[in-house]
Amino acid sequence: METVDIEKALSDLARDKKRPLSAYFREIQKDVSVGSTRTSCHFHCVNLDGNGHVRIDGLVDYLCNCLIDYAIPRKEIERVFRDYEETGSTFELSKLSSKARGLFTTLNTSGESGELLLFIFAEYLLKLPQLISKMSLKTNNKLHYNGADGVHIGVCEDTKKLCLYWGESKLYKSPTSAITECMKSIAPLLKGNGTGYDRRDLHLLSEFMNVNDPDLMKAIVSYLDPDDPNFNLLEYRGICLIGFDHNCYGEGGVAQVIEEVTARVSEKINDWNRNIFKRITAEDLAKVKIHVFLLPFPNVDEFRTKFNEKLAN
Repeated sequence: METVDIEKALSDLARDKKRPLSAYFREIQKDVSVGSTRTSCHFHCVNLDGNGHVRIDGLVDYLCNCLIDYAIPRKEIERVFRDYEETGSTFELSKLSSKARGLFTTLNTSGESGELLLFIFAEYLLKLPQLISKMSLKTNNKLHYNGADGVHIGVCEDTKKLCLYWGESKLYKSPTSAITECMKSIAPLLKGNGTGYDRRDLHLLSEFMNVNDPDLMKAIVSYLDPDDPNFNLLEYRGICLIGFDHNCYGEGGVAQVIEEVTARVSEKINDWNRNIFKRITAEDLAKVKIHVFLLPFPNVDEFRTKFNEKLAN
């Protein structure tokens, strides 16, 4: 399969091309360069409803409606929809929803809500399809899956290289801590060359690739094999989701108008941008293309708790 065919096939594979994220997120600035690096920052905040309340509960509901897309492989989803077409029954679909919920950890300290946000921004906004449904590989919902928080794939518009996007998400109270820990975690993956920290995930990607087209799968596998010449045409990139507490939403996290929130975030963009530049250079990642999504919350612990409670219902 030619590269141009891979490009079209991956574009078709990306999901949710019609529903915008603007109901739950307000985009403040996007594609903000980080010094002389290849990193681009995208700044959002959680949107407000008509009464000026931060839509945390609505965001949690939305995320829980995305569980099947995130956690269940495409082949299994297609099987269930074939069953519906044959039987007219939603029985198998209901089972799939329960299965997706059951894959998430019950631990209060879980970072899986951040990983789901990472998926949303990568696949729904950047249109980069998920390459592995890592949640389906878990054998115990009290454990986390080790490795990258997400893996997505795309084609570079300029070079036409196949681009493998390693993902990392961090939800911390402090933006400085979140940025530091995120860059420390993703650096070993982005510096991999098929023989390092990335090798295990490359094996998993080849064996459990979340692709339902056999021809596309065969083409991608050749790029993921360090012993294949096509591996030299594979570019490693990164996607980061960094969430943290911030008082941009007003006293007690109760905002009044979205313009006030966006103004407060805009005031901090240069500071956060400089912090990211510091960590990118410290981890020697200046030459790697990275998308960084920064998302302030009224309280990340409250967001995480509400997400876990919703899953348990």
